[in-house]
Amino acid sequence: MRQRRKDALWLAAGGLLIGLVGLLVGLLGQTGEQVARMWVGAEVRADGSARITEVVDYDFGGADKHGIFRTVPLDAPGDLTDVSITMDGAPVPFRVSGTLRTEMVIGDPASTVTGAHRYRIEYTLRTLGNLERLAWDAVGTEWEVPIRKVEIHVATPYALKAVLCTAGSYGSTDPCARTEQARPGQLDVSHGGLGKGQGMTVYATFTDTGGGGATLPTAPTGPAPAEAEGHLVAGWLWITGIALGAAVVIAGLLQLTGRPLVRGADGSIRRMDLGRLARTVRPSGVPPTELGPAQAGILLTGQVRKNHLVAWLLGAALDGHLRITGATRPVLRKAEEAPGNADELTKHVISTLFARNPDVALRKYNRTFAEAWRELESGLKDWRRSDDLGLWVLGAERSRQVALIVGVLAAVAGVVVLIFTAGGVLDTGTAWRTPTAVGAALAGGGLAAAVRSWELRARTARGSELWCQVEAYRLHLLGLDGWDGRDEDLLTAWAAGLGETTSWVLAAERATKTGGSARQAQPEYDHVRWQLGLYLPVAVDSARSVTGGSGSSSSSSSSSESSSSGVGGGSGGGGGGSW
Repeated sequence: MRQRRKDALWLAAGGLLIGLVGLLVGLLGQTGEQVARMWVGAEVRADGSARITEVVDYDFGGADKHGIFRTVPLDAPGDLTDVSITMDGAPVPFRVSGTLRTEMVIGDPASTVTGAHRYRIEYTLRTLGNLERLAWDAVGTEWEVPIRKVEIHVATPYALKAVLCTAGSYGSTDPCARTEQARPGQLDVSHGGLGKGQGMTVYATFTDTGGGGATLPTAPTGPAPAEAEGHLVAGWLWITGIALGAAVVIAGLLQLTGRPLVRGADGSIRRMDLGRLARTVRPSGVPPTELGPAQAGILLTGQVRKNHLVAWLLGAALDGHLRITGATRPVLRKAEEAPGNADELTKHVISTLFARNPDVALRKYNRTFAEAWRELESGLKDWRRSDDLGLWVLGAERSRQVALIVGVLAAVAGVVVLIFTAGGVLDTGTAWRTPTAVGAALAGGGLAAAVRSWELRARTARGSELWCQVEAYRLHLLGLDGWDGRDEDLLTAWAAGLGETTSWVLAAERATKTGGSARQAQPEYDHVRWQLGLYLPVAVDSARSVTGGSGSSSSSSSSSESSSSGVGGGSGGGGGGSW
Protein backbone atom coordinates (compact mmCIF):
# COMPACT_ATOMS: atom_id res chain seq x y z
CA MET A 1 0.00 0.00 0.00
CA ARG A 2 1.19 3.48 -0.85
CA GLN A 3 0.21 4.90 2.54
CA ARG A 4 2.15 2.27 4.45
CA ARG A 5 5.21 2.74 2.29
CA LYS A 6 5.02 6.47 2.83
CA ASP A 7 4.56 5.98 6.57
CA ALA A 8 7.54 3.62 6.66
CA LEU A 9 9.72 6.37 5.24
CA TRP A 10 8.37 8.86 7.80
CA LEU A 11 8.98 6.44 10.67
CA ALA A 12 12.49 5.64 9.44
CA ALA A 13 13.24 9.36 9.22
CA GLY A 14 11.65 9.88 12.64
CA GLY A 15 13.76 7.13 14.18
CA LEU A 16 16.92 8.64 12.76
CA LEU A 17 15.84 12.07 14.02
CA ILE A 18 15.20 10.70 17.51
CA GLY A 19 18.71 9.21 17.48
CA LEU A 20 20.10 12.56 16.38
CA VAL A 21 18.24 14.30 19.20
CA GLY A 22 19.97 12.04 21.69
CA LEU A 23 23.30 12.52 19.99
CA LEU A 24 22.99 16.29 19.81
CA VAL A 25 21.95 16.56 23.44
CA GLY A 26 25.09 14.70 24.48
CA LEU A 27 27.38 16.09 21.85
CA LEU A 28 26.18 19.61 21.03
CA GLY A 29 28.63 19.82 18.18
CA GLN A 30 31.73 18.55 19.99
CA THR A 31 33.29 16.87 16.96
CA GLY A 32 36.07 18.81 15.22
CA GLU A 33 37.35 22.26 16.09
CA GLN A 34 34.94 24.57 17.83
CA VAL A 35 34.57 27.26 20.41
CA ALA A 36 32.91 25.47 23.31
CA ARG A 37 32.13 28.73 25.07
CA MET A 38 32.71 32.42 24.41
CA TRP A 39 32.35 35.03 27.13
CA VAL A 40 32.51 38.61 25.85
CA GLY A 41 32.35 41.77 27.95
CA ALA A 42 32.50 45.46 27.08
CA GLU A 43 33.08 48.12 29.74
CA VAL A 44 32.07 51.38 28.05
CA ARG A 45 33.72 54.53 29.38
CA ALA A 46 32.38 58.09 29.56
CA ASP A 47 34.40 59.14 26.48
CA GLY A 48 32.77 56.40 24.37
CA SER A 49 35.74 54.05 24.34
CA ALA A 50 35.35 50.49 25.61
CA ARG A 51 37.59 47.92 27.24
CA ILE A 52 36.80 44.57 25.66
CA THR A 53 37.38 41.24 27.38
CA GLU A 54 36.96 38.01 25.42
CA VAL A 55 37.29 34.58 27.02
CA VAL A 56 37.43 31.97 24.28
CA ASP A 57 37.32 28.28 25.24
CA TYR A 58 38.74 26.86 22.03
CA ASP A 59 38.58 23.10 21.45
CA PHE A 60 41.04 21.96 18.79
CA GLY A 61 39.23 18.62 18.51
CA GLY A 62 42.38 16.49 18.69
CA ALA A 63 44.23 18.43 15.99
CA ASP A 64 47.73 19.77 16.63
CA LYS A 65 47.78 23.54 16.07
CA HIS A 66 50.03 26.40 17.09
CA GLY A 67 47.13 28.39 18.54
CA ILE A 68 44.35 30.66 17.33
CA PHE A 69 44.04 33.94 15.51
CA ARG A 70 41.58 36.79 16.01
CA THR A 71 40.64 39.46 13.47
CA VAL A 72 38.88 42.74 14.30
CA PRO A 73 37.78 45.21 11.56
CA LEU A 74 38.31 48.88 12.46
CA ASP A 75 36.77 52.15 11.36
CA ALA A 76 40.09 53.99 11.45
CA PRO A 77 43.75 53.16 12.09
CA GLY A 78 44.60 53.10 15.76
CA ASP A 79 41.05 52.31 16.93
CA LEU A 80 42.31 49.16 18.71
CA THR A 81 44.97 49.49 21.41
CA ASP A 82 46.30 48.00 24.67
CA VAL A 83 46.18 44.32 23.72
CA SER A 84 46.71 41.72 26.45
CA ILE A 85 46.39 37.94 25.91
CA THR A 86 46.79 34.83 28.09
CA MET A 87 46.24 31.11 27.56
CA ASP A 88 44.94 29.02 30.45
CA GLY A 89 45.79 31.89 32.79
CA ALA A 90 49.46 32.11 31.71
CA PRO A 91 51.23 34.46 29.29
CA VAL A 92 51.29 33.31 25.66
CA PRO A 93 53.23 34.67 22.66
CA PHE A 94 51.20 36.78 20.27
CA ARG A 95 51.71 39.33 17.54
CA VAL A 96 49.42 42.12 16.35
CA SER A 97 49.39 43.52 12.80
CA GLY A 98 47.17 45.49 10.45
CA THR A 99 45.74 49.00 10.28
CA LEU A 100 42.07 48.93 9.28
CA ARG A 101 41.90 45.21 10.07
CA THR A 102 43.76 44.15 13.15
CA GLU A 103 44.94 40.53 13.25
CA MET A 104 46.08 38.96 16.50
CA VAL A 105 48.01 35.71 15.95
CA ILE A 106 48.20 33.87 19.25
CA GLY A 107 50.55 30.96 19.97
CA ASP A 108 54.13 29.77 19.62
CA PRO A 109 55.24 28.97 16.05
CA ALA A 110 57.77 26.51 17.49
CA SER A 111 55.23 24.36 19.40
CA THR A 112 51.71 22.99 19.05
CA VAL A 113 48.71 22.55 21.31
CA THR A 114 45.69 20.26 21.21
CA GLY A 115 42.52 19.68 23.21
CA ALA A 116 40.63 22.51 24.93
CA HIS A 117 42.36 25.74 25.95
CA ARG A 118 41.09 29.03 27.34
CA TYR A 119 42.28 32.23 25.67
CA ARG A 120 41.64 35.55 27.40
CA ILE A 121 41.95 38.48 24.98
CA GLU A 122 41.69 42.07 26.20
CA TYR A 123 41.88 45.23 24.12
CA THR A 124 40.48 48.75 23.96
CA LEU A 125 38.26 50.05 21.13
CA ARG A 126 37.99 53.79 20.56
CA THR A 127 34.20 53.51 20.12
CA LEU A 128 31.35 51.01 19.96
CA GLY A 129 29.14 52.78 17.46
CA ASN A 130 29.10 56.48 18.47
CA LEU A 131 28.38 58.70 21.48
CA GLU A 132 24.64 58.40 20.98
CA ARG A 133 24.13 54.80 19.97
CA LEU A 134 25.73 51.50 20.95
CA ALA A 135 26.40 49.24 17.96
CA TRP A 136 28.76 46.40 18.76
CA ASP A 137 29.55 43.23 16.84
CA ALA A 138 30.25 41.30 20.02
CA VAL A 139 30.76 38.13 17.98
CA GLY A 140 31.81 38.74 14.40
CA THR A 141 30.62 36.70 11.42
CA GLU A 142 34.13 35.69 10.36
CA TRP A 143 34.67 32.85 12.84
CA GLU A 144 35.74 29.74 10.95
CA VAL A 145 34.37 27.31 13.55
CA PRO A 146 31.00 26.92 15.31
CA ILE A 147 30.49 28.44 18.73
CA ARG A 148 28.44 26.32 21.14
CA LYS A 149 27.55 28.89 23.77
CA VAL A 150 27.86 32.68 23.94
CA GLU A 151 27.58 35.16 26.78
CA ILE A 152 27.72 38.91 26.14
CA HIS A 153 27.86 41.56 28.85
CA VAL A 154 27.86 45.35 28.53
CA ALA A 155 28.35 47.89 31.33
CA THR A 156 28.04 51.63 30.63
CA PRO A 157 27.94 54.75 32.81
CA TYR A 158 24.69 55.73 31.07
CA ALA A 159 21.28 54.08 31.00
CA LEU A 160 20.41 52.18 27.82
CA LYS A 161 17.13 52.15 25.94
CA ALA A 162 15.84 50.59 22.70
CA VAL A 163 17.98 47.53 23.35
CA LEU A 164 18.23 45.01 20.50
CA CYS A 165 20.35 41.90 20.01
CA THR A 166 20.46 39.99 16.73
CA ALA A 167 22.09 36.65 15.95
CA GLY A 168 22.82 34.66 12.80
CA SER A 169 24.51 35.21 9.45
CA TYR A 170 25.44 38.68 8.20
CA GLY A 171 22.33 40.85 7.94
CA SER A 172 20.16 38.52 10.02
CA THR A 173 17.53 40.15 12.25
CA ASP A 174 16.78 37.03 14.28
CA PRO A 175 16.66 37.85 18.01
CA CYS A 176 19.17 36.48 20.50
CA ALA A 177 17.94 33.75 22.84
CA ARG A 178 18.00 35.86 26.02
CA THR A 179 18.50 39.59 26.58
CA GLU A 180 18.22 41.12 30.06
CA GLN A 181 18.89 44.46 31.73
CA ALA A 182 19.66 44.00 35.44
CA ARG A 183 20.51 47.73 35.75
CA PRO A 184 19.82 50.70 33.46
CA GLY A 185 23.37 50.66 32.12
CA GLN A 186 23.93 46.91 32.14
CA LEU A 187 23.10 44.43 29.42
CA ASP A 188 23.38 40.63 29.68
CA VAL A 189 22.85 38.42 26.63
CA SER A 190 23.14 34.68 26.12
CA HIS A 191 22.66 32.48 23.08
CA GLY A 192 22.64 28.72 22.66
CA GLY A 193 25.04 28.47 19.77
CA LEU A 194 26.24 29.88 16.46
CA GLY A 195 27.23 28.10 13.28
CA LYS A 196 30.33 28.79 11.25
CA GLY A 197 30.12 32.29 9.79
CA GLN A 198 27.43 33.46 12.22
CA GLY A 199 27.70 36.25 14.76
CA MET A 200 25.85 38.46 17.25
CA THR A 201 25.39 42.23 17.32
CA VAL A 202 24.11 44.38 20.20
CA TYR A 203 22.34 47.70 19.66
CA ALA A 204 21.10 50.28 22.16
CA THR A 205 20.66 54.02 22.57
CA PHE A 206 22.56 55.95 25.26
CA THR A 207 20.52 58.26 27.49
CA ASP A 208 21.50 61.16 29.73
CA THR A 209 20.60 59.33 32.96
CA GLY A 210 23.09 57.29 34.96
CA GLY A 211 23.75 53.61 34.48
CA GLY A 212 22.89 52.66 38.05
CA GLY A 213 26.35 51.40 38.94
CA ALA A 214 26.51 48.84 36.18
CA THR A 215 29.56 46.57 36.26
CA LEU A 216 30.68 43.56 34.29
CA PRO A 217 30.33 40.16 35.97
CA THR A 218 33.55 38.30 36.70
CA ALA A 219 34.96 36.68 33.58
CA PRO A 220 35.78 32.94 33.62
CA THR A 221 39.30 32.18 34.82
CA GLY A 222 41.68 29.25 34.84
CA PRO A 223 41.98 26.56 32.16
CA ALA A 224 39.11 25.54 29.90
CA PRO A 225 37.02 22.66 31.28
CA ALA A 226 37.78 19.35 29.60
CA GLU A 227 35.12 18.22 27.14
CA ALA A 228 33.53 14.84 27.76
CA GLU A 229 34.50 11.97 25.51
CA GLY A 230 32.52 8.83 24.75
CA HIS A 231 31.30 6.37 22.17
CA LEU A 232 29.28 8.71 20.00
CA VAL A 233 28.43 6.31 17.19
CA ALA A 234 27.48 3.54 19.61
CA GLY A 235 25.21 5.89 21.53
CA TRP A 236 23.51 7.11 18.36
CA LEU A 237 23.00 3.55 17.13
CA TRP A 238 21.59 2.52 20.51
CA ILE A 239 19.00 5.29 20.65
CA THR A 240 18.09 5.00 16.96
CA GLY A 241 17.77 1.21 17.12
CA ILE A 242 15.51 1.32 20.19
CA ALA A 243 13.31 4.02 18.61
CA LEU A 244 12.96 2.13 15.32
CA GLY A 245 12.30 -1.16 17.11
CA ALA A 246 9.53 0.39 19.20
CA ALA A 247 8.06 2.00 16.08
CA VAL A 248 7.95 -1.35 14.27
CA VAL A 249 6.24 -3.06 17.21
CA ILE A 250 3.58 -0.36 17.67
CA ALA A 251 2.93 -0.09 13.93
CA GLY A 252 2.45 -3.85 13.76
CA LEU A 253 0.01 -3.84 16.67
CA LEU A 254 -2.05 -1.05 15.11
CA GLN A 255 -2.06 -2.83 11.77
CA LEU A 256 -3.28 -6.02 13.44
CA THR A 257 -5.95 -4.26 15.51
CA GLY A 258 -7.33 -2.17 12.64
CA ARG A 259 -7.83 -4.92 10.06
CA PRO A 260 -11.02 -4.28 8.04
CA LEU A 261 -13.97 -6.65 7.95
CA VAL A 262 -14.53 -8.57 4.70
CA ARG A 263 -17.27 -10.92 3.52
CA GLY A 264 -16.09 -14.33 2.45
CA ALA A 265 -17.42 -16.42 -0.43
CA ASP A 266 -19.57 -18.34 2.04
CA GLY A 267 -21.10 -15.13 3.41
CA SER A 268 -19.12 -15.20 6.65
CA ILE A 269 -17.50 -12.00 7.89
CA ARG A 270 -13.87 -12.01 9.02
CA ARG A 271 -10.93 -9.66 9.35
CA MET A 272 -8.25 -9.31 6.69
CA ASP A 273 -5.12 -7.20 6.57
CA LEU A 274 -5.61 -4.16 4.36
CA GLY A 275 -2.45 -4.89 2.41
CA ARG A 276 -3.60 -8.42 1.68
CA LEU A 277 -7.03 -7.14 0.68
CA ALA A 278 -5.42 -4.60 -1.67
CA ARG A 279 -3.48 -7.38 -3.41
CA THR A 280 -6.75 -9.06 -4.37
CA VAL A 281 -7.99 -5.98 -6.28
CA ARG A 282 -7.64 -5.83 -10.06
CA PRO A 283 -8.04 -2.66 -12.21
CA SER A 284 -11.55 -1.84 -13.40
CA GLY A 285 -12.65 0.87 -15.81
CA VAL A 286 -16.03 1.28 -14.11
CA PRO A 287 -16.21 3.79 -11.21
CA PRO A 288 -18.35 2.99 -8.16
CA THR A 289 -22.00 3.99 -8.60
CA GLU A 290 -22.82 4.50 -4.91
CA LEU A 291 -20.18 7.17 -4.28
CA GLY A 292 -19.07 10.38 -5.95
CA PRO A 293 -15.42 11.22 -6.64
CA ALA A 294 -14.98 13.17 -3.38
CA GLN A 295 -16.65 10.56 -1.15
CA ALA A 296 -14.74 7.76 -2.86
CA GLY A 297 -11.45 9.53 -2.19
CA ILE A 298 -12.40 9.98 1.47
CA LEU A 299 -13.23 6.27 1.72
CA LEU A 300 -9.89 5.43 0.14
CA THR A 301 -7.80 7.55 2.54
CA GLY A 302 -10.08 7.71 5.58
CA GLN A 303 -9.74 11.50 5.84
CA VAL A 304 -10.72 14.70 4.04
CA ARG A 305 -7.96 16.25 1.93
CA LYS A 306 -7.75 19.20 -0.45
CA ASN A 307 -7.93 17.02 -3.55
CA HIS A 308 -11.29 15.69 -2.31
CA LEU A 309 -12.70 19.22 -2.21
CA VAL A 310 -11.38 19.87 -5.72
CA ALA A 311 -13.00 16.62 -6.84
CA TRP A 312 -16.29 17.74 -5.30
CA LEU A 313 -16.24 20.94 -7.40
CA LEU A 314 -15.50 18.93 -10.53
CA GLY A 315 -18.22 16.46 -9.60
CA ALA A 316 -20.73 19.24 -8.96
CA ALA A 317 -19.97 20.60 -12.42
CA LEU A 318 -20.34 17.10 -13.85
CA ASP A 319 -23.80 16.82 -12.24
CA GLY A 320 -24.88 20.24 -13.55
CA HIS A 321 -24.94 22.13 -10.24
CA LEU A 322 -22.39 24.65 -11.57
CA ARG A 323 -20.23 25.25 -14.62
CA ILE A 324 -16.44 25.58 -14.81
CA THR A 325 -15.12 27.55 -17.76
CA GLY A 326 -11.51 28.15 -18.69
CA ALA A 327 -9.08 25.28 -18.26
CA THR A 328 -5.95 27.24 -17.34
CA ARG A 329 -7.76 30.16 -15.63
CA PRO A 330 -10.85 28.53 -14.15
CA VAL A 331 -14.04 30.49 -13.44
CA LEU A 332 -16.96 28.97 -11.52
CA ARG A 333 -20.32 29.95 -13.00
CA LYS A 334 -23.80 29.45 -11.61
CA ALA A 335 -25.83 26.89 -13.52
CA GLU A 336 -28.68 28.47 -15.51
CA GLU A 337 -31.00 25.65 -14.53
CA ALA A 338 -29.68 23.50 -11.70
CA PRO A 339 -30.96 19.92 -11.34
CA GLY A 340 -33.45 19.28 -8.56
CA ASN A 341 -31.60 16.32 -7.01
CA ALA A 342 -29.10 18.34 -4.94
CA ASP A 343 -28.39 17.13 -1.41
CA GLU A 344 -28.27 19.53 1.53
CA LEU A 345 -24.49 20.04 1.37
CA THR A 346 -24.65 20.88 -2.33
CA LYS A 347 -27.50 23.34 -1.77
CA HIS A 348 -25.66 25.17 1.00
CA VAL A 349 -22.29 25.31 -0.79
CA ILE A 350 -23.82 26.46 -4.11
CA SER A 351 -25.90 29.08 -2.29
CA THR A 352 -22.87 30.46 -0.46
CA LEU A 353 -20.63 30.29 -3.52
CA PHE A 354 -22.92 32.40 -5.75
CA ALA A 355 -24.48 34.58 -3.04
CA ARG A 356 -22.84 37.75 -4.38
CA ASN A 357 -22.00 36.99 -7.99
CA PRO A 358 -23.04 34.33 -10.50
CA ASP A 359 -19.43 34.19 -11.74
CA VAL A 360 -16.55 33.44 -9.34
CA ALA A 361 -13.06 33.92 -10.74
CA LEU A 362 -10.29 31.99 -8.98
CA ARG A 363 -7.31 34.13 -9.93
CA LYS A 364 -7.06 35.85 -6.53
CA TYR A 365 -8.59 35.80 -3.08
CA ASN A 366 -12.39 35.69 -3.19
CA ARG A 367 -14.23 35.96 0.12
CA THR A 368 -17.37 34.16 -1.01
CA PHE A 369 -15.32 31.29 -2.42
CA ALA A 370 -13.32 31.06 0.83
CA GLU A 371 -16.58 30.86 2.80
CA ALA A 372 -17.98 28.20 0.47
CA TRP A 373 -14.70 26.25 0.64
CA ARG A 374 -14.80 26.19 4.45
CA GLU A 375 -18.45 25.12 4.35
CA LEU A 376 -17.61 22.35 1.88
CA GLU A 377 -14.70 21.10 3.97
CA SER A 378 -16.85 21.07 7.09
CA GLY A 379 -19.66 19.28 5.24
CA LEU A 380 -17.39 16.53 3.92
CA LYS A 381 -15.96 16.00 7.39
CA ASP A 382 -19.50 15.76 8.77
CA TRP A 383 -20.29 13.16 6.08
CA ARG A 384 -17.23 11.22 7.15
CA ARG A 385 -18.15 11.36 10.84
CA SER A 386 -21.86 10.63 10.44
CA ASP A 387 -21.14 7.53 8.32
CA ASP A 388 -24.74 7.18 7.16
CA LEU A 389 -23.68 4.46 4.69
CA GLY A 390 -22.17 2.30 7.41
CA LEU A 391 -18.68 2.21 5.90
CA TRP A 392 -16.61 2.23 9.10
CA VAL A 393 -16.72 0.05 12.20
CA LEU A 394 -18.53 1.72 15.10
CA GLY A 395 -16.05 3.47 17.41
CA ALA A 396 -13.18 3.20 14.91
CA GLU A 397 -12.74 6.97 14.64
CA ARG A 398 -12.64 7.37 18.42
CA SER A 399 -9.96 4.69 18.63
CA ARG A 400 -7.94 6.52 15.99
CA GLN A 401 -8.18 9.80 17.90
CA VAL A 402 -7.11 8.14 21.16
CA ALA A 403 -4.13 6.52 19.44
CA LEU A 404 -3.16 9.84 17.88
CA ILE A 405 -3.33 11.78 21.15
CA VAL A 406 -1.55 9.10 23.18
CA GLY A 407 1.09 8.79 20.47
CA VAL A 408 1.83 12.50 20.40
CA LEU A 409 2.06 12.67 24.19
CA ALA A 410 4.31 9.61 24.32
CA ALA A 411 6.59 11.00 21.60
CA VAL A 412 6.93 14.34 23.41
CA ALA A 413 7.56 12.58 26.72
CA GLY A 414 10.21 10.40 25.09
CA VAL A 415 12.04 13.39 23.65
CA VAL A 416 11.94 15.10 27.05
CA VAL A 417 13.41 11.98 28.67
CA LEU A 418 16.17 11.94 26.06
CA ILE A 419 16.94 15.60 26.68
CA PHE A 420 17.51 14.89 30.35
CA THR A 421 19.32 11.55 29.98
CA ALA A 422 21.20 11.52 26.67
CA GLY A 423 24.00 13.66 28.05
CA GLY A 424 25.48 10.45 29.44
CA VAL A 425 26.08 9.10 25.93
CA LEU A 426 29.48 10.75 26.00
CA ASP A 427 30.37 9.16 29.33
CA THR A 428 32.21 5.89 29.62
CA GLY A 429 30.27 2.92 30.96
CA THR A 430 26.72 1.80 30.24
CA ALA A 431 24.66 3.48 32.97
CA TRP A 432 23.11 5.80 30.38
CA ARG A 433 21.61 2.99 28.30
CA THR A 434 18.53 2.18 30.40
CA PRO A 435 17.13 5.73 30.73
CA THR A 436 17.89 6.56 27.10
CA ALA A 437 16.24 3.30 26.01
CA VAL A 438 13.08 4.33 27.86
CA GLY A 439 13.09 7.73 26.18
CA ALA A 440 13.83 6.29 22.74
CA ALA A 441 11.10 3.65 23.07
CA LEU A 442 8.54 6.24 24.13
CA ALA A 443 9.52 8.58 21.29
CA GLY A 444 9.64 5.89 18.59
CA GLY A 445 6.50 4.09 19.75
CA GLY A 446 4.61 7.34 20.17
CA LEU A 447 5.63 8.50 16.71
CA ALA A 448 4.40 5.23 15.21
CA ALA A 449 1.08 5.50 17.09
CA ALA A 450 0.56 9.03 15.79
CA VAL A 451 1.59 8.32 12.19
CA ARG A 452 -0.18 4.97 11.88
CA SER A 453 -3.29 5.82 13.91
CA TRP A 454 -5.27 5.74 10.64
CA GLU A 455 -4.96 1.94 10.72
CA LEU A 456 -7.65 1.90 13.42
CA ARG A 457 -10.25 3.29 11.00
CA ALA A 458 -11.44 -0.26 10.36
CA ARG A 459 -14.06 -0.59 7.61
CA THR A 460 -17.18 -2.69 7.76
CA ALA A 461 -17.78 -5.48 5.25
CA ARG A 462 -19.83 -3.04 3.15
CA GLY A 463 -17.10 -0.42 3.44
CA SER A 464 -14.48 -2.96 2.31
CA GLU A 465 -16.57 -3.91 -0.73
CA LEU A 466 -16.87 -0.27 -1.81
CA TRP A 467 -13.20 0.33 -0.97
CA CYS A 468 -12.24 -2.49 -3.36
CA GLN A 469 -14.37 -0.92 -6.11
CA VAL A 470 -12.72 2.47 -5.53
CA GLU A 471 -9.24 0.95 -5.43
CA ALA A 472 -9.94 -0.97 -8.65
CA TYR A 473 -10.86 2.25 -10.44
CA ARG A 474 -7.82 4.03 -8.98
CA LEU A 475 -5.59 1.28 -10.37
CA HIS A 476 -7.30 1.78 -13.73
CA LEU A 477 -6.45 5.51 -13.68
CA LEU A 478 -2.92 4.79 -12.49
CA GLY A 479 -2.25 2.48 -15.44
CA LEU A 480 -4.18 4.48 -18.02
CA ASP A 481 -2.19 4.10 -21.23
CA GLY A 482 -4.63 5.25 -23.88
CA TRP A 483 -7.66 7.52 -23.99
CA ASP A 484 -10.36 7.69 -26.65
CA GLY A 485 -11.40 11.27 -25.86
CA ARG A 486 -14.62 10.35 -24.07
CA ASP A 487 -15.73 11.13 -20.48
CA GLU A 488 -13.11 13.87 -20.09
CA ASP A 489 -14.87 15.66 -17.23
CA LEU A 490 -15.67 12.41 -15.43
CA LEU A 491 -12.09 11.17 -15.60
CA THR A 492 -10.76 14.53 -14.42
CA ALA A 493 -13.07 14.54 -11.39
CA TRP A 494 -12.31 10.96 -10.40
CA ALA A 495 -8.55 11.39 -10.91
CA ALA A 496 -8.63 14.38 -8.54
CA GLY A 497 -10.66 12.49 -5.93
CA LEU A 498 -8.47 9.38 -5.99
CA GLY A 499 -5.14 11.22 -6.06
CA GLU A 500 -4.21 10.13 -9.58
CA THR A 501 -4.26 13.52 -11.30
CA THR A 502 -0.68 13.14 -12.51
CA SER A 503 -1.35 9.76 -14.16
CA TRP A 504 -4.52 11.09 -15.82
CA VAL A 505 -2.93 14.32 -17.05
CA LEU A 506 0.00 12.45 -18.59
CA ALA A 507 -2.34 10.03 -20.34
CA ALA A 508 -4.56 12.85 -21.60
CA GLU A 509 -1.59 14.87 -22.78
CA ARG A 510 -0.26 11.93 -24.77
CA ALA A 511 -3.67 11.25 -26.27
CA THR A 512 -4.32 14.86 -27.37
CA LYS A 513 -1.04 15.32 -29.20
CA THR A 514 -1.08 15.33 -32.97
CA GLY A 515 -2.10 11.86 -34.06
CA GLY A 516 -3.13 10.86 -30.54
CA SER A 517 -6.03 8.52 -29.90
CA ALA A 518 -8.30 11.28 -28.58
CA ARG A 519 -7.92 13.42 -31.70
CA GLN A 520 -8.38 10.42 -33.94
CA ALA A 521 -11.63 9.49 -32.14
CA GLN A 522 -13.03 13.03 -31.99
CA PRO A 523 -11.05 15.31 -34.35
CA GLU A 524 -13.67 18.08 -34.13
CA TYR A 525 -13.35 18.39 -30.33
CA ASP A 526 -10.63 20.51 -28.73
CA HIS A 527 -9.68 18.55 -25.64
CA VAL A 528 -8.56 20.96 -22.92
CA ARG A 529 -10.82 20.11 -19.98
CA TRP A 530 -8.31 17.62 -18.61
CA GLN A 531 -6.03 20.58 -17.85
CA LEU A 532 -8.37 21.46 -14.97
CA GLY A 533 -6.66 18.64 -13.12
CA LEU A 534 -3.52 20.75 -13.13
CA TYR A 535 -4.84 24.29 -12.83
CA LEU A 536 -7.93 24.03 -10.62
CA PRO A 537 -6.02 22.97 -7.45
CA VAL A 538 -3.66 25.92 -7.91
CA ALA A 539 -6.53 28.31 -8.60
CA VAL A 540 -8.50 27.33 -5.50
CA ASP A 541 -5.42 27.92 -3.37
CA SER A 542 -5.27 31.48 -4.68
CA ALA A 543 -8.98 32.07 -4.18
CA ARG A 544 -9.41 30.61 -0.69
CA SER A 545 -6.49 32.22 1.16
CA VAL A 546 -5.34 35.81 1.51
CA THR A 547 -2.00 36.29 -0.24
CA GLY A 548 -0.16 39.45 -1.07
CA GLY A 549 2.97 40.75 -2.70
CA SER A 550 4.64 41.60 0.58
CA GLY A 551 7.45 39.14 0.03
CA SER A 552 9.55 41.39 -2.16
CA SER A 553 8.94 44.50 -0.13
CA SER A 554 9.68 42.66 3.08
CA SER A 555 12.87 41.34 1.61
CA SER A 556 13.84 44.79 0.45
CA SER A 557 13.12 46.22 3.87
CA SER A 558 15.23 43.60 5.59
CA SER A 559 18.07 44.24 3.17
CA SER A 560 17.98 47.97 3.68
CA GLU A 561 17.84 47.69 7.46
CA SER A 562 20.53 45.04 7.88
CA SER A 563 23.25 47.61 8.05
CA SER A 564 21.62 49.35 11.01
CA SER A 565 19.77 46.67 12.97
CA GLY A 566 20.99 43.27 11.75
CA VAL A 567 24.05 41.17 12.47
CA GLY A 568 27.24 42.88 11.33
CA GLY A 569 26.07 46.47 11.63
CA GLY A 570 28.27 47.55 14.51
CA SER A 571 31.85 48.14 15.61
CA GLY A 572 34.27 45.34 16.32
CA GLY A 573 33.30 41.89 15.15
CA GLY A 574 35.57 40.02 12.78
CA GLY A 575 36.29 36.41 13.63
CA GLY A 576 38.97 33.87 14.18
CA GLY A 577 40.15 30.32 13.90
CA SER A 578 43.25 28.20 14.40
CA TRP A 579 46.63 28.16 12.74
